[in-house]
Amino acid sequence: MISIVTPSFNQLSYLQRCCASVADQQFPHEHIIMDGGSTDGTVEWLKGQTGLRWISEPDRGMYDAINKGIAMAKGDIMAYLNCDEQYLPDTLAAVEAAFLRYPKTDIVYGDTLLIRPDGTLASFRKAYPLRWSYVASSHLYVLSCATFYRKALLERCGGYDTSWRTVGDADLMLRSLRAGAGSVRLPLYLSVFTLWGGNLGSSSQAEAEMSQLSRRAPVWVRVLRPVLNIGRLTEKVLSGAFRQSWPLIYAVYTDAFSGRTRITAQSGTFHWPR
Repeated sequence: MISIVTPSFNQLSYLQRCCASVADQQFPHEHIIMDGGSTDGTVEWLKGQTGLRWISEPDRGMYDAINKGIAMAKGDIMAYLNCDEQYLPDTLAAVEAAFLRYPKTDIVYGDTLLIRPDGTLASFRKAYPLRWSYVASSHLYVLSCATFYRKALLERCGGYDTSWRTVGDADLMLRSLRAGAGSVRLPLYLSVFTLWGGNLGSSSQAEAEMSQLSRRAPVWVRVLRPVLNIGRLTEKVLSGAFRQSWPLIYAVYTDAFSGRTRITAQSGTFHWPR
């Protein structure tokens, strides 16, 4: 079974869309909502839901909430999905099939669409081979909403480091890959990430923490950063991460009550919107 953890705080409208995108997955799963004590009606809404496990209590930040959810989880495959993110149809079935096909792999990851609040396409983000030296010398180029871990790996690595506020994903990925975790990329769009102006990963704090994490890299990685980035970008090109066939058709929730909206994008960019 796959366990999904969603950290939540005063984002009811997006939380409802997130939950709807998990609930309609035609695959066994559990969805755990770790709410930080919202005051926007989230708790009242959660009380009326079936099929969700949830707690609303103060926490020490997003990664603390996720760690609590992982500790509660019953599944052997784990992921976390923020309120402003959604899974695309059949994502969980595709992920489970990949773990079964590659029983020795610890991490399965895929591609993500960046969308606006109305569901229209802002950018496509295709993943490419995960290498710890690339992450250490640049940034984590696989989005958390398209990444799934074996729970046993998270337990071995000690979960997310709660001293980080924004780059705990990169830190965990580095620790996992350096410990020998195997990874497999699914060449599929697994999720969407909504750009609404308040995304934590786009904050100045995120930039500062990523610089701090980069300074912890081994000396040889810091010295060879330009060379490693050339290698990373070369692999990105060869993997097809800059290419997309058009039109691109996908279905997302633009609210939680009308079902998925089918959207056809005639063109788009691989650039992260500024």
